[in-house]
Amino acid sequence: MSGTSLNGTQPTVADVLIVGGSHAGLSAALTLYRALHTTVIFDSKKPRNSYSTPVRLTSTWENEQPEKMREASRKELADAGLTTFVDAGVEKIEKKNDDVFEVTDEKGTKWLGKKVLLATGTSDVFPDIPGYADLYARGIYPCMFQFGFELRGCHSAGLLAIDGLANTLHATILAHDGHKFSDTMTIYTNGNTALSEEISAGLKTPGMSVDNREIARLTRGEGSSITIEFKDGSQKTEDFIVHRPLTKLDRKFADQLGLNISKMGDIEVMPPFCKTNVAGVYAAGDCATPMKTISNAMTMGAYAGCGLARELPKAQRSQ
Repeated sequence: MSGTSLNGTQPTVADVLIVGGSHAGLSAALTLYRALHTTVIFDSKKPRNSYSTPVRLTSTWENEQPEKMREASRKELADAGLTTFVDAGVEKIEKKNDDVFEVTDEKGTKWLGKKVLLATGTSDVFPDIPGYADLYARGIYPCMFQFGFELRGCHSAGLLAIDGLANTLHATILAHDGHKFSDTMTIYTNGNTALSEEISAGLKTPGMSVDNREIARLTRGEGSSITIEFKDGSQKTEDFIVHRPLTKLDRKFADQLGLNISKMGDIEVMPPFCKTNVAGVYAAGDCATPMKTISNAMTMGAYAGCGLARELPKAQRSQ
């Protein structure tokens, strides 16, 4: 092993190698140090929330920036003295034998550990609609529990029933979420006639309607509103739009380790401790659940930390 040890003097074998330095990975390391176990956290500094939207639904961190929350956790771990931070991505993970894994970071340095936790997150996959990417989290919002309160009192809002939301149940649920903060809510089905008819047949709420026109592009309207330009040349301006994009798991490490993937496209884990099908490998946070929130990532990380700690022998250290 050529990676630096925790005390900086000689190579060592860490108890757990954690790939991913955001909320799930940090939470796991916190749990593990409480059990006297050493961790190495590899952080590519590329969180899915690169939009830096404020933290919501996380007690005592309301309205704070997510990076401030992560830095506070890093400091806690640094002060405990059992965590090494490697600010680099990972290229390869290999199970050397039943007791040791080897992680090669993007600089070519190799690190050894007894266990591995994947907390790599996922990436957003935006619809192929011009303008969408520039407006995401800046007028297009994936979750009204996270963003709705600041939008209360709006006159008109819309929901894009496309991609993962091209589903009557899911589209209707999220449209009702958005309608709480707006006088009217229009569900845009983007030319999907069958979906439009199905949603319309079950939609009984006053102030909610369905629009089946095909969308050409999205542009910034007056102020913070969004203008939907349709392929027939018409347009409509909404105060905000609800849409939850698809997410994609980078399967590189899952494939290297032979991990099972769920029907939803995430790493398959066994609740509550987030163990995978490969002995010694756990996964937590966005990469292992469709419920991609900070609070859930922290919970999964904590449980994974418990599961990992119970598989590790008692630490042998001088007092």
